[in-house]
Amino acid sequence: MKENLPLGLLSKHLPALGLENPLYIENENDLFEDGAVPRRNLGIRYRGFASVQSAVVFLPKSKALIDMTLALVSGIVEEGGTVVLAGSNDAGIRSARDAYEKNIGPVDQKIVGNHSALYVGKNRRLSASKKLEDFLSYGSIIYDTKSLEVAIVPGVFSAGELDEGTKLLLDHIPYDRKKILDVGCGAGIIGAIYKKKNPTADVTMSDSSELAVFATRATFERNDIEAKILRSDVFDGIQEKFDAILCNPPFHKGVSTDYSFIEKFAKGAKARLSPNGEVWVVANAFLSYADILQKNIGPTEVVADDKRFKVYRSRV
Repeated sequence: MKENLPLGLLSKHLPALGLENPLYIENENDLFEDGAVPRRNLGIRYRGFASVQSAVVFLPKSKALIDMTLALVSGIVEEGGTVVLAGSNDAGIRSARDAYEKNIGPVDQKIVGNHSALYVGKNRRLSASKKLEDFLSYGSIIYDTKSLEVAIVPGVFSAGELDEGTKLLLDHIPYDRKKILDVGCGAGIIGAIYKKKNPTADVTMSDSSELAVFATRATFERNDIEAKILRSDVFDGIQEKFDAILCNPPFHKGVSTDYSFIEKFAKGAKARLSPNGEVWVVANAFLSYADILQKNIGPTEVVADDKRFKVYRSRV
């Protein structure tokens, strides 16, 4: 397992910083309360802490997500509370200082070592008035004459546009299935297009990211589309059976290729398929997914291959 360099630096200096029970934010889900997004309301409540005196934020994966995370943290931590931003040099901690000072306040102390840095300062609550909705925008796409306004939220795939892999999947999936599940739905493009092409379909959307659930709800509400949208780590809490399970899975963890999602997905998909149900997956062509799908689900074939992406169909 790759060493967590910022965590090593933080562990070394944490006693000297004098933080008592800080709020640790390792990813965007740590900002939000599980299941706190009402069906007809895009608002998300923050965790119900009576008072947050300090926070440690591990550097998010993109500049836009860094800015949004720090803005939301500025409204969670009390005035004058300590906020630490920790990140590795390779991940871009040096360039994150501007976002820190824009949202939190001046950096009082910079601690370097272990190929990482910590920015430490007092929260001036410079962006405390901002809410998640302030970082929401929309992009328009057209697929097969069907227009769709797609939510754009920092950290959520695929930034309001139709990426090549998703388009290839949409080009080949059957649209006559009655009950479908889109796993790892991102901003909701696949399920929304499916519902537009088959308005009577029973569509369920799921993602492990609270931000993705927020984005999917925004996409569906913007386009007046109904669906069941829930936060789930792959199939956790999903016991229904579906005629088709669709997925454009993530394969990165940091800068490394990661197979943990597709392995968990493949192991759980078979139990969620109705008789004659199918699993449809799109992935970068270089990824070795066929054996994983066939071993855990059943006969698997490559339905489409444009040299960049492959579409797989698995049957029980």
